[in-house]
Amino acid sequence: KIKSERPGAKVFLNNEYKGLTPFNAAVMEGDYLWKIEKDKYYPEEGNFTVTVGNPPEVNKTLRPKFGKLTIESKPESGATVFINEIETGKTTPFTDEQYTSGIYTLTLRKANYYDATQSFTVSDGKPTALSIDMKPRFGSVTITTEPETGAAITLDGVNLNQTTPFTLPKLSSCTHKVEVVKDMYEPAEKTFTVADGQTATITLTLKPVFGEISISTNPAADIYIDKVKAGNGTLSNKRLVSGTHLLEAKKDKHTDATKTINVLTGTKESYTLEPKPKTGTLSVTTTPMDAELYVDGVLKGQTPLFVRNLLIGSYSVQIKKSGCGTVNKTVEIKENQTTELNETMPQGEQVTINTNPSGARIKIDGGSEQNAPYSGTLSYGSHTIVAVPTAQGYLETTETINITQSGKTTYTINLKPDSKNYTESASGLNLEMVFVQGGTFTMGCTSEQGSDCDNDEKPAHSVTVGDFYIGKYEVTQAQWRAVMGASATLSAPSGFKNCDNCPVESVSWNDIQEFLKKLNAKTGKTYRLPTEAEWEYAARGGSKSNGYKYSGSNNVGSVAWYTDNSGSKTHPVGQKSPNELGIYDMSGNVWEWCSDWYGSYSSNSQTNPQGAISGSSRVLRGGSWSDGARGCRSANRSGNSPGDRISNLGFRLAVVF
Repeated sequence: KIKSERPGAKVFLNNEYKGLTPFNAAVMEGDYLWKIEKDKYYPEEGNFTVTVGNPPEVNKTLRPKFGKLTIESKPESGATVFINEIETGKTTPFTDEQYTSGIYTLTLRKANYYDATQSFTVSDGKPTALSIDMKPRFGSVTITTEPETGAAITLDGVNLNQTTPFTLPKLSSCTHKVEVVKDMYEPAEKTFTVADGQTATITLTLKPVFGEISISTNPAADIYIDKVKAGNGTLSNKRLVSGTHLLEAKKDKHTDATKTINVLTGTKESYTLEPKPKTGTLSVTTTPMDAELYVDGVLKGQTPLFVRNLLIGSYSVQIKKSGCGTVNKTVEIKENQTTELNETMPQGEQVTINTNPSGARIKIDGGSEQNAPYSGTLSYGSHTIVAVPTAQGYLETTETINITQSGKTTYTINLKPDSKNYTESASGLNLEMVFVQGGTFTMGCTSEQGSDCDNDEKPAHSVTVGDFYIGKYEVTQAQWRAVMGASATLSAPSGFKNCDNCPVESVSWNDIQEFLKKLNAKTGKTYRLPTEAEWEYAARGGSKSNGYKYSGSNNVGSVAWYTDNSGSKTHPVGQKSPNELGIYDMSGNVWEWCSDWYGSYSSNSQTNPQGAISGSSRVLRGGSWSDGARGCRSANRSGNSPGDRISNLGFRLAVVF
C-alpha cells in the first residue's frame, strides 16, 4: 500500500511504473525499491521488504516545488497582470496557488496609470503577497459657462451628454479640447491641459445672439411666433434669435392680427396685437310688438329691435310676451350682414278635452255647453272646465287646466260619482270603491291599543286627511290578471293558486306601480296606493269610528283572517265582518302596501302627511294570515324593501277626485 498526501502521484517499484496513488496491489515476496513522483513536487523513494502476512505500507507527504502568489494594485484594482512580460489574462486582485519557485518580473498595466514593474521571488511552499502602488496618469476637470449654465458639452469630439456645470473626475493627463453649445448663444471652445493628480477649472464665456420681446393681445388671443403657438393673452421676456420674425394673434370669430419684427441682439421690445372682431347685426320684429328678446339667455330689449356688433356664429334666440307662447329660434350671424327675424307670437295651443265617462257636455270658462270630446284652441294660461254628465250616476265636475307651450294637449275630466260609493267596471274589473269623508283623528298608539303598542307607533299625534276613496276589498287575483294581461311577466304572481277572489299576494311595491300605470290607462283615473294616514283613518272607521282596537271590532276573529283561524293561507275577500265604513279585511288576510316611505312619527299636528322623505322600506299595514292578533291592530305598522315579494303581502287601491 502506497499513499501520498496529494493523490495522483506516479508509483514505481524497482523503477517500473505501477499506477497512481493511492496504490494497493498484491506483489511477490522480496525486496523492492519504491519511488513516488508528482509534477511540481520533489520525488520520494525508499526500500521495503514484502513477506507473506506482513504487507508494508508507505504514506508520504510530497514537498512542493512552488509557492502561492497573490497580487493587488492600489489605488484601484483591475490592473492587467504581466509576469516575465507575458500577459496572464488576469487582472488584480490576482491569485495563483501553484506558482513554480523562482525569480520573476511583474508588470501591472491599467488605463490612465503608469506601468508598475518590480521583481519578486517565489519560494518552495511559501506564500508570496505583493501590493503594488500605481501612479495615476490623469487629473480631473470642472467645466463651467457664463453668463448662463446649461450648455451641452463635447470633449475631444465626444458628446458627454452633460451640461454645464460639470466635473469629470478622471481625465488623462494631456491636452484636451472642450466645446459648449447653448441655444441662443454662439458656440464656445477652449484647449486645456490636465496634469497628473490635478484639477483643471475651465470657464467658457457664451456670447448671446438673441433679443427679448413681450407681447400683449387685446382681446386675449392665442399668440404665434413664426407660425408656432407660443402662448395666450400675454407673453413676457420671450427670447428670439436675432433676425426677422412673424408675430400673429389668433382668436375665433376675429381677423388675425399680424406683425413682422426685426430682433436685435441684446435688445428688449414690447408689442401689442389686436385681432378685429367679425360682427353682424340681428333685426327682430314681432306681432304683437313689445316682446322681450333674449340672445343666448341675455335680455337685449323689446321688439322691434336691432342688436348690433354680434360676433359671427350661431345664437339661441328666445322671444317672450305675457299671454303669448315663447318663440325659440336659432340664428346664424354673418360678417357685415343683417339677419332678420319677423315672428308672429303664438296665442294658444290646439287641445282635446275628453270626459270619463264619455258623452258629457263641457263649459269652458263659463261659456256655453259643448259636446265632449272637445277640440279647439285655448289661449295660454288657466281655464276652468265644467263637465256636465249626461249619464246617470255622476255629478257635475269642475277642474282647472293650465295651457302651456310644449305642455299637455289632451285632457280628461273624471266625473265624480253621484253615489258616495262606486264600482269601477271598466274591462270587467268590478273594483268597488268606498267614499271616505275627510276629518281629523289621533294616529298611532291610542288608549284602546293598550300595552300592545310598539315604539314606532309613538308618539300619538293629530292628523287631518281630506276626502278620498278606498277599495272596499283588497285587490284580488282575478282583478290583477284583468289589468296586467295574460301575457304579462307578472300575470299570476300569487303563491296561493286557484282562488280568483283571494287577495293577490307575492307582489312587490314596485310591481304595483306597473299595475297602477296599466289600470289608470284603462280607466282614465289616477288610482294609487293609500297614504299611511289615509289607511289608518279608514281602518279606524273614519268619521264613524267606534274606537275599536282592530278594524271594525275589538274581537279580532270576527274581522280578520289571522294565525288562529287562517289555516296558514289567504281566504276570499269580504268573508269577515266589515268595519264602520263598510270596508273589509283591513285587519288580517294580507299585509297592505302604502305609498309612504317607512319612518318615525312626529308629535306635530299634520295635514295629509306623505310620510318620510326617503328611506329603504315602504310602509305595510293591517297584518296577515301569518300574524297573531297583535299584528292585526289598526295602529300596528311595519315596512319592507320595495322589491320584496312575499306570500302575505298584497294591497288595496285609493283615488281622489
